[in-house]
Amino acid sequence: RNQKVRFEGDIYTPKLVRFSGNAKEGLCDQCNPGRWLQLKNSAYWYHKQFFHGISSVSGKPFQAPLTTKKNIADTILSYLQQIKQNKKEINDIVNSKGMTILWYRHAHK
Repeated sequence: RNQKVRFEGDIYTPKLVRFSGNAKEGLCDQCNPGRWLQLKNSAYWYHKQFFHGISSVSGKPFQAPLTTKKNIADTILSYLQQIKQNKKEINDIVNSKGMTILWYRHAHK
């Protein structure tokens, strides 16, 4: 069923929900295809916050970092890029989405 958003421009609140009570789920419309996540056990909250970087408080994306430090993961990635020009092999070794999730976790605090 349809659910109203809290305010115009709110991209956190699920527009579609199903079930009720402890089984209530919200549809993540940013995933392709959409993904149903439980609302009562914070699965939806965790997913939106850390995978898409959407604040549950403001309903908007977290602000991008102003600066970043070079860390060991960047050094390893640079080294791998020099050794292997094949982008697929590098992506198999280093999951770039993991780095993004860490930023969202930091921005949430």
